[in-house]
Amino acid sequence: MKRETRIRDLGERFLASKAGRAPRTVETYEHSVRKVIVPRIGDLAVSEASSERLQRLLDTITRENGPGEAKKARAVLSGMMGLAARSDAVKTNPVRELAAIEAKAVGAVPVPLGELPGLLEKVRGDERLQAMDMVDLIEFIAGTGVRISEAVALDWADVDLDAGVVTVRKSKTTAGERRITVPARVLGVLSARERSDGPVFPTPLLKRRDRRNTAAEWQEARKRLGLPDYTFHSFRKTVATALDQAGLTARDIAEYLGHANPSLTMNTYMSKTVGGSRAADALDSVMTK
Repeated sequence: MKRETRIRDLGERFLASKAGRAPRTVETYEHSVRKVIVPRIGDLAVSEASSERLQRLLDTITRENGPGEAKKARAVLSGMMGLAARSDAVKTNPVRELAAIEAKAVGAVPVPLGELPGLLEKVRGDERLQAMDMVDLIEFIAGTGVRISEAVALDWADVDLDAGVVTVRKSKTTAGERRITVPARVLGVLSARERSDGPVFPTPLLKRRDRRNTAAEWQEARKRLGLPDYTFHSFRKTVATALDQAGLTARDIAEYLGHANPSLTMNTYMSKTVGGSRAADALDSVMTK
């Protein structure tokens, strides 16, 4: 490698050195190199990649793509320039001098109730999500507001199709363990799925899904479909909004979503009950046009 080596070529050498990593990791590296870094500074010589120039690059990525993407790019740039330093193309790794990327804490943005039917229609029509068998999973989360960790942990033993009730067991808190009545549309989704002794929403290889990998797939789908940054938690907030507008009490909503009860008295002395049909009816009305 020489000082005149272009950043685009350095990026490819870096990717070649990481070819043995996990597929998801390699995909992340490829995206940062080919979609984020190279389009902006690919023609720059390695020797021209000063700390000042790379800082401007990361500031631009933060502004245009968000701090999360900038952090990934910083890590990849560090690996790339480290490779250049070990090859004596540069004296030191300039990324070490860059300022830390501060991510502003922002909660999930709820999907507006009026946009939910159209969003779900796009989800149903996406071939990649169909191939990954994720359409039903997304509909289930959108219609119940369960956490992604709860959805991927759901087993068929926890589903009572006759009663239209599911038991949510995998939760961080005792408050999260609950039985809920699901909307008719969600019940139809569950009824149409093939039953087994394992998870309700397995991978195409019938393994239990990893919540992080599933969230990453959803992130890719959002970009593919041109959707805003609605995370799985966005659906949870949307469900809370729908239940509130339907006139359910704070306690009703807390129990349906598995939050801690609204008051210490209720949390200590009130037992959990099956989320009633009123909640399910309210959610049915916002899932369809």
